[in-house]
Amino acid sequence: MANEQKERQEINIGIKAIDKINKNMSEGKRFFSFEFYPPKTDAGVQKLKKSLSNMIKWNPQWMDVTWGAGGTTSDLTPEICNYIQNDIKGNCMMHLTCTNMPSEKVDIALKQAKEYGFKNILALRGDPPEGQKQWKAIEGGFECALDLIKYIRKNYGDYFGITVSGYPEGHPLVRKKINDDKWDINKNVNPKYYAIQKLDDGSYEGVSEKDWKGELEYLKKKINAGGQVIITQLFYDAKLFIDWVKDVRDFGITAPILPGIMPIRNYGSFNRMTGFCKTVIPKSLKDRLIELKDDTEKLYAFGMDYLHSMCKECLNATDKNGQSLIPGLHIYTMNTEKCTIQLLEKCKIGFDDNKGLEGIINDELKRVLAEEEARKKKKQQEKIELATNATPIDKGEFKEIKSF
Repeated sequence: MANEQKERQEINIGIKAIDKINKNMSEGKRFFSFEFYPPKTDAGVQKLKKSLSNMIKWNPQWMDVTWGAGGTTSDLTPEICNYIQNDIKGNCMMHLTCTNMPSEKVDIALKQAKEYGFKNILALRGDPPEGQKQWKAIEGGFECALDLIKYIRKNYGDYFGITVSGYPEGHPLVRKKINDDKWDINKNVNPKYYAIQKLDDGSYEGVSEKDWKGELEYLKKKINAGGQVIITQLFYDAKLFIDWVKDVRDFGITAPILPGIMPIRNYGSFNRMTGFCKTVIPKSLKDRLIELKDDTEKLYAFGMDYLHSMCKECLNATDKNGQSLIPGLHIYTMNTEKCTIQLLEKCKIGFDDNKGLEGIINDELKRVLAEEEARKKKKQQEKIELATNATPIDKGEFKEIKSF
């Protein structure tokens, strides 16, 4: 009993994201938060925990961890969140999805979250389980994120701060090819489409006016049901994002909105993620990435500069009253330190008036780059040794063969 009491006393109770945001906004400070995903191997988990223990020093307002489709990481997600919350004394946000999650499983996850001191849940519908193309609610489960939000509020009151997702270019399910003969791309009226993108075959894709309004109505329902903060899907067109934020505000939704920022690490991963999400890619970005696709280092450097410019445009955006639209950034880290620290250093967000933190960021950037250089040299040395070392045949060493 004494040990149990001691463990309870050592639990680090989290702080709701909305409280963190409101405090920063009242002090006129910009901030950032990080997202991670559970690795597939034990070695990967240990590597991530090492990175988390480094990145907590950078002062993220929270660090969230994704929940695998179909509850595939139902043990690992809380474990990593617990490491953030109680081992390195951070502030975690646990994703929770509806995919293959009956209310009993949701209760297990939420009770565990309370036990560990988590105060933040990112409530999502979730992706279809692996191998399934269409999402389908299970018996005794939830149909959508709105159902999950209502359930959390009904059964747990205001204990948890709830964050919801937003889609500046429309949810992938409502992004469709424009096949209306009456539509004129040069006028885009009667009918009107939103978040338009020209496809490789010359056709156009976008969101109809009806679906656009439906998306806003659903987002408002999620907020009215108990959502407090909106984090967006990844995007690479700052203007589309800013226009969407203004539409959200005009629709009467006042919850803080954080842009989801995903660094461009290489051509392959960029194409996979943006293809899956049906992300709108500006032509200038697409053309340049195609030019650089075989030069990883140049592509990475270009991508970092592009993201810096995009983040700066978003952070400088104001409403019709001159008030800032965006209080901070949410960075999809892809579990990497390098792209995250470099983006922070470029944007200066969260430490532009904090010399102490600026010094930490600069020192951490030097460390991360030095570690990467050491890894490159080690790999190169291993290649040289593999190419130059004598083979068993060269050495006259043979293994006896006992059967064929």
